[in-house]
Amino acid sequence: MAGSDPENVTAAATAELVDEQRKLEEISAALAGARLVAVDTEFVRERTYYPRLCLIQVATETTAACIDYLADLDLEPLYEALLAPERTWLVHSARQDLEVIAQATGRLPSRLIDTQIAAGLAGYAPQVGLEVLLEQELGRTLGASYARTDWSRRPLPPEALAYARDDVAFLLAAWRRLESKLAALGRLEWVEQDSARLLAEPIVPDAAALWQRLKGVQGLPRPGQRAALALLEWREGVAQRADRPRRWILADDVLLAIAAALPTSLAELKAVPGLPPKVAARHGQEILAAVASRDAAELRARLPAEPNGPKPDKERFKRVQEAVRARAAALGIVPELVATRRDMLAIAAGAKPAEVFRGWRLAELADLAP
Repeated sequence: MAGSDPENVTAAATAELVDEQRKLEEISAALAGARLVAVDTEFVRERTYYPRLCLIQVATETTAACIDYLADLDLEPLYEALLAPERTWLVHSARQDLEVIAQATGRLPSRLIDTQIAAGLAGYAPQVGLEVLLEQELGRTLGASYARTDWSRRPLPPEALAYARDDVAFLLAAWRRLESKLAALGRLEWVEQDSARLLAEPIVPDAAALWQRLKGVQGLPRPGQRAALALLEWREGVAQRADRPRRWILADDVLLAIAAALPTSLAELKAVPGLPPKVAARHGQEILAAVASRDAAELRARLPAEPNGPKPDKERFKRVQEAVRARAAALGIVPELVATRRDMLAIAAGAKPAEVFRGWRLAELADLAP
């Protein structure tokens, strides 16, 4: 993936708002000759469940362009160029960009490099932002942040358009810096492995994945945990059908309160602290049905395993934690990139979490395998 001098890439790049078919086809032809293409998207989703794509930014060694997704364009030439099997996408923090592209095209790239992952494996904080990365690697700043820009607005302010273009134009140069560092460390394959995992995961997380991330759910008794999963599944269905944000349907803290209370009647449901009366009136019977379904075998199968197996020994967990921290320190990376706390608890309990004991982590943590 070597290229020309990173410092000269953006100087050679040209910025365009592509809103005409002829320009789109020119850009698509330019992409077809590049093995590595930087990709970013701008979208709005403050009032919707699904993101509304507004802009697709792409960059090669010589071209940077912002494609107007809202213009009257046949975007198939762009998709054919971007999604060709030989093409590798370079994206920073790729998960949401993959979601909006998959929603628009029904497809995903064949290969991916996530520069946020790459930066973490080169010693940066795990969730390092693009602006910090560009400043540290290139001494470049993107100027004022346009994170809250209404990207559906037309015409877009020139400054916002330049900001969107620079996201991808500078990313190529930053990657070459990271690539050199990672090659010296022997970690390019690590980046490829962790980036490839993003393409293998569900684009929209299912209820079981949301359950794992729901703060406080692990503190509930097991019936409450099952009720929380049932409520998450119900909320996902309502949010998707209405195309409204999850929190508009039912806030997380209220969902947990319902799961803890296990109401069996509308009166009991309405007594749950924080539940808006309008939600109880509109969805009360559905919520009660979801809570009542908590013992269904089908739902039990989707919940993480019952906690009746071996418990993590405190001393064993401490040793695992110390070993992970020591290995991370030796590698010069943050411990959570080697193994999360959940992973370490599982190891201490005698399990072999698949996320840890495969790929590069298997070699680094072989001594911890049960």
